[in-house]
Amino acid sequence: MTPTVNKAWNVEFPSTWPHDVSHDPTLKIGEVTAHLRHEFPFLAASKIRYFESQGLIEPHRTESNQRLFSLADVERLRFILVEQRDRYVPLPQIKEMLAQLDRGQTNQDHPGRMRALPAGTEARPSPGTRIHKDELAALTGASLQEIEQLISAGMIIPDARGRLTAQAVDIVRFSTMLAESGMDLRSLRQVRNSAHAHATNVMSRLATERSRNTPVAKERVVNESAEMATMLTNLYRALLTESIDVQLR
Repeated sequence: MTPTVNKAWNVEFPSTWPHDVSHDPTLKIGEVTAHLRHEFPFLAASKIRYFESQGLIEPHRTESNQRLFSLADVERLRFILVEQRDRYVPLPQIKEMLAQLDRGQTNQDHPGRMRALPAGTEARPSPGTRIHKDELAALTGASLQEIEQLISAGMIIPDARGRLTAQAVDIVRFSTMLAESGMDLRSLRQVRNSAHAHATNVMSRLATERSRNTPVAKERVVNESAEMATMLTNLYRALLTESIDVQLR
C-alpha cells in the first residue's frame, strides 16, 4: 500500500493500522503464531492465511512467494482475533473497522493504537490459570446462582479447591447466550458430553507421546492437541451448518 502523508508535518507513515508499530516484514508465519499463542492457543496458520484471503491483512511476499509479517501485522491480527472472540463481531464488520483505522478514523472504543481495546475491556484469565466463582461472575456478568446451576449441570467443573479453568469464562458466556435463545441445560450438556468424549479420544491418540515425559514431548502434545481441537471444532461447525442448511431447504 502507498504510505499516507501527514500534510501538517510532511511526514510519511504506513497507510495500514497500526501506524506506530514497525512494518518491517521480518516474521515467518510460524513466528507470528508463536507471538500470539499465549492469548490464542488454538490459532493456526490456516486461519491467518484465511484472514489474508479476506483482505484483512496483507503480508509481504518474497521472490519465492513466502509470506513475511511485521509486528504491525501481529497487532492487526490480535485486533481481529479479539473482536471475534470477545465481541463476536463478524469479519465483514471487522474489515470495515480496520479500514476506518487505516484512514485514521477512531472512536472511544478503538483509539487506533496498539492493542486497540481499552485496558480492562472484556478481561479474561490467561490460559492455564484457575479462577474462583466470584471472579467468574465478575468476568461474565453471570450471577453466582447461574454459575452454580452450570456447575450442577456439569457444564463447568471445579477442582478440589473450588477453582475453575480459564475456559469457564467462554463456557458461561456462550451457555448464557444459548439459554437466552431458548436452549435448555439438557441440550447444552449434550454438547459438553460430546466435547469430553472427543477430548478423551484426542488424549488417547497422544498417549505414547505423553508417556515420554520430556519437555520436547510435552510441547509436541500441547501443539498437536491444539491442532486436533481446531480441526474438530471446524468439522463440528461445518457439520452443524450443513445440517441446519439441509433442514431449511
